[in-house]
Amino acid sequence: MVRVDLSDYGYVNARVRGMRSHLLTQDALLRMVEADTFEALHSLLEQTVYRREVNDAVLMNPEAPDYDGALSLNLYLSFRKIHDATGGEAHRLVGVLLSRYDIQNIKTILRGKKGGATPGEIESLLVPAGNLKMEVLQQVAREREVKDVLEALAAVHVKYGRPLMQAVPLYLKRDGDLAVLELALDKYHYTDLMSQLEGRGRDVDMVRQMARGEIDMRNISTIVRIRGMKLDDEAARRLMIGGGTLTPEQFLSLYHLGDVSQIVAQYPDTRYRKVLERALADFEEMDVVAFDRELEHELIRDGVAMSNVDVLGIGVIIGYVSSKQNEVVNLRLILKGKSMEQSQEEIRKNLFFVSRVGEDGS
Repeated sequence: MVRVDLSDYGYVNARVRGMRSHLLTQDALLRMVEADTFEALHSLLEQTVYRREVNDAVLMNPEAPDYDGALSLNLYLSFRKIHDATGGEAHRLVGVLLSRYDIQNIKTILRGKKGGATPGEIESLLVPAGNLKMEVLQQVAREREVKDVLEALAAVHVKYGRPLMQAVPLYLKRDGDLAVLELALDKYHYTDLMSQLEGRGRDVDMVRQMARGEIDMRNISTIVRIRGMKLDDEAARRLMIGGGTLTPEQFLSLYHLGDVSQIVAQYPDTRYRKVLERALADFEEMDVVAFDRELEHELIRDGVAMSNVDVLGIGVIIGYVSSKQNEVVNLRLILKGKSMEQSQEEIRKNLFFVSRVGEDGS
């Protein structure tokens, strides 16, 4: 029997390259945008790796197939296949990389409860690719209120439960503002994450770079959101997430500018400044969403580009994960646009495409 060394990236990267060959091209996604009916769109989806999940969704509920759940399941299975194909340090770093889904899932549950969504509606959006298993997430999603969710997380000893419970008094004082809980969650998560990435080596550096990109994205979004508010320095500083490229002094300096144009013009990192300038062009129409969108797109570009950094390391995995996440977002936008009877032009405008590396299978 041949033994495979799962602590090495050779085996898993070979699998990832095979999976990468099934990612949808821009032309394939645009053909879906041009589909005249949902039946035609479903027919196109049947020709992809999403075939089994979307067909099961139709069998379960022909009148209203749960396409969101189908996409989430496919995403989860793809990432789980990668994680299960690793061992040793590679397994640990892939787990760290995918831990963002723990945070995303908890936020999805909290937002769903706040918005009155049913457990089924919430569960269709969950992607249990991180450390939190689906059984735990489903159990928590069945709780009635936000506070019940927090108590349930603490009761099953999920590590995020304690910082969330500690934020409850302020959450109640702020009339149930979810931003309070989400900030506490993000702060704990990124402190914990960066503590796991203190080692040396190119693979650790790449995962750390992606984590810093996420932190920067949230801090920039916060600065834009709180512009013009009359917060004292301590209150503003508490909103910052540590571990990114901004220092507390730079964060406060940008906040004090107040004006979005000045924030963009004086942002210390010239590479980010170019991204923010693109967002500024759509700011009047979209407000802070324009910045969130452009920063998310830049994070995807960075992730996809890592496939070229080290073909024998974790970069290949980061590149695939970023591409797959973006693909699912595009598919959700197409399906939502079709259900809302948006024009093809409207749907196309919301999609984001990034050039993929290694199309020749290298």
